[in-house]
Amino acid sequence: SRFHFLRHIERTRVIIHVVDISGLEGRDPVEDFHKINKELATYKMSLLQRPQIIALNKSDLSDSDENYDRFVESVQGYPIVTISAATRFGI
Repeated sequence: SRFHFLRHIERTRVIIHVVDISGLEGRDPVEDFHKINKELATYKMSLLQRPQIIALNKSDLSDSDENYDRFVESVQGYPIVTISAATRFGI
């Protein structure tokens, strides 16, 4: 089902969003974050009450600085860390 994966999230105490901040695949990181939270709310509104941390991945790639600034302005109220899985920065 559409929500099969979300059943696993019900057991978590903290939700960590790993968001591709580079935008290289034509995706909008701000839109991706909001879509994920909308899916969580649609599945079970109480999931949005859990602590959430945002890990902005691929920070080592081009366009990540511009996207970072826009992301931080658009998404507030959550701890945000910048990481790069490839270079292990921030891990």
